[in-house]
Amino acid sequence: MNTFQKITQEIIADNEAAAQAAFQRGDYVSCFLLTHSLIEALLRVFLGKTEKESFYDLIKSYEEYLLQQYQKDRTFVNELTEFNRRRNRVIHQLWEKGYTPTNARLSSACKGAFQMYGLFIEWLETFDPEILEYGFEYE
Repeated sequence: MNTFQKITQEIIADNEAAAQAAFQRGDYVSCFLLTHSLIEALLRVFLGKTEKESFYDLIKSYEEYLLQQYQKDRTFVNELTEFNRRRNRVIHQLWEKGYTPTNARLSSACKGAFQMYGLFIEWLETFDPEILEYGFEYE
């Protein structure tokens, strides 16, 4: 295991634990934003992108990857796009409505984000079985 993998494993494990803890204590804003960062990390590791690409740029790179792999179905592209739009709405709601009303509406969104994260890991593993070596967890 190289240094990048080890550092990445520690960061991912820390963020996954923080997202789970946030969900358990009802801090759905933090949970949702942490899960967004985990999916971004997953995309970055899978695509080998380490610069300052936006989440949108990562989605486009992922879509290009699917085309190169002769995948006609844009598996997860629409979900990732909608997920990013939801994150943007959450950020806007925080400054428009505040934490408490925003948080009250995010429980199901966090559950959905966790499910998408696990399914996306499994899907990407079909292309790169070594993706799990970075510490991404299904649960």
